[in-house]
Amino acid sequence: MAQFYSMQVQPNIDSNRFNRLLNLTSEEKRKRINRFKFFIDAKRCLLGDLLSRFALCKQLQVQNNTLCFHSNRYGKPMLIEPNNYYFNISHSGDWVVCAVDDQPIGIDIEVIKEIDFDLARRFFSKLEYVDLMNQPEKNRLSYFYTLWTLKESYIKAIGKGLSIPLGSFSFQIDHNGIHLKSSLDFASYHFYNYPIDNKHQISICSAKQHDAPELKQLSIEHLLTLEN
Repeated sequence: MAQFYSMQVQPNIDSNRFNRLLNLTSEEKRKRINRFKFFIDAKRCLLGDLLSRFALCKQLQVQNNTLCFHSNRYGKPMLIEPNNYYFNISHSGDWVVCAVDDQPIGIDIEVIKEIDFDLARRFFSKLEYVDLMNQPEKNRLSYFYTLWTLKESYIKAIGKGLSIPLGSFSFQIDHNGIHLKSSLDFASYHFYNYPIDNKHQISICSAKQHDAPELKQLSIEHLLTLEN
């Protein structure tokens, strides 16, 4: 059964807690985290990694130190021990989110900020761009991030990253739901989109259909149980 988790990026994590959390990840990940120039980026990366570890340990009933990961040829992190299970993480702004399932899954979150809509002309399909510009001006920014997170969640679920051009498939949204138009061999997916708060947009792409996904919010204390 799929599980979805979220966590707010803590504004203040004391050095003792940060180091305890850092010890819960792999040596390779620790080196990467320590290379970040800005501490906020290090926190997002660390919390994303540990959120996925917590979710996988809880779902699979295993210990953190038994998990083994690698990245596929497109750079997507994959679980290889135990195998046949999937996860995906995303972080932006104030939030880190994670999804786990026994089928391919993708999740994306973006902080909503003002953009130049020429970005949509460059990266969206013609159909999506027309739909976007036909939105009432007050709704246009929100609709842009709905499309953007849907597209990101889709390519993350497939696991081929930006080797798949964002303009090669289209989403249309109407009163009947979210519709994917794609010539790819990865069309049998289900999509969910909603704001996590008034500043962030989130989308989920799943190979299985779910009831409305509920994001369970975790804290640092939850992650520290990985020490046990």
